[in-house]
Amino acid sequence: MFTLPINLLILICALGSIVGDRENNRTGHYIFKPLTMLLLIGCLLWQGIGELTFSYAIFIGLLFSLMGDIFLMLPKERFIAGLLSFLVAHIAYIFAFFQVFEPQVTFWWLGVLLAFAVVFYGLLSNNLGGLKVPVIVYISVIITMIWIAGELYLQSPSDLNMIIAVGAIVFACSDSALAWNKFKKPFKGAQWVILSTYFFAQWMFAQAVTG
Repeated sequence: MFTLPINLLILICALGSIVGDRENNRTGHYIFKPLTMLLLIGCLLWQGIGELTFSYAIFIGLLFSLMGDIFLMLPKERFIAGLLSFLVAHIAYIFAFFQVFEPQVTFWWLGVLLAFAVVFYGLLSNNLGGLKVPVIVYISVIITMIWIAGELYLQSPSDLNMIIAVGAIVFACSDSALAWNKFKKPFKGAQWVILSTYFFAQWMFAQAVTG
């Protein structure tokens, strides 16, 4: 686990990113959002990743998330490049979870996730234009990540599996809020919701490595 001073520093940077994301001046956001991710990545390197494939996969997921952040912050937003970066990050997290996953299916859990995916996509579909296929792929990967993370905890409740499950679910909340705000209807306080859940999820995944 990270020490209290490191956690406070990460929190300050995350808040700096959220507060600094203003329409007329996004300088604070441009500085603190990648800095928050760099702190998480740097802390993992400092504490040692170890030799577990699980840890390396989480580390790769954090790196590609940082790349996605940068693509989405460029003066001319590279949404597709950002989407692909986060897609790779999610796949890396899925690969990490598979290292401790015993293939079993809790059908009610899978059913809830599939129902949510279908309904959510249905609400967005008319606003996606030429992005329908990429969004379907992205949602499928996210649902897979949440399903495996949830299965880990349902099959074997433990602190580690709870961290993984909570992190995956919160990450999905961030992605869902982002998609709704971008494609369906912008809402007040969107960046607070999107970024606070995003940073918390990434922090939880980092804790899964160090905890």
